[in-house]
Amino acid sequence: MIQTGTASKLHWIGRILSGLAVAFLLFDATIKFFMDKLPPEALEAGAALQWPIEKMPLVGTILLVCTVLYIIPRTALLGAVLLTGYLGGAIASHVRVSNPLFTHTLFPIYIAIFVWLGLYLRDSKLRHIFP
Repeated sequence: MIQTGTASKLHWIGRILSGLAVAFLLFDATIKFFMDKLPPEALEAGAALQWPIEKMPLVGTILLVCTVLYIIPRTALLGAVLLTGYLGGAIASHVRVSNPLFTHTLFPIYIAIFVWLGLYLRDSKLRHIFP
């Protein structure tokens, strides 16, 4: 059993980790709606993944919905599962075009760690399921 003070600290650490993941995911989702207004360097990086620019608003919408589900406490677990799928697709996209491993390909895993560890630390029911 975790003491009250320790549980409170874990909860806040979980909120911070979740907040960092959410901030990045919301930024990433928002950018996908403004691809035509980005600097050429950003467009080149996006083009390297070989995704059609006209599909980016759809991808951004999917990411936005998954992130909002993660933010809402009652649907946070569903949001985390859906974000895991989304981030898995991002990994596949980077592997397909042979992007660098630690900086590009594994970056979605770093975000997924923040998503799941944040949820684990802020949700006592999840900690009881996976001690």
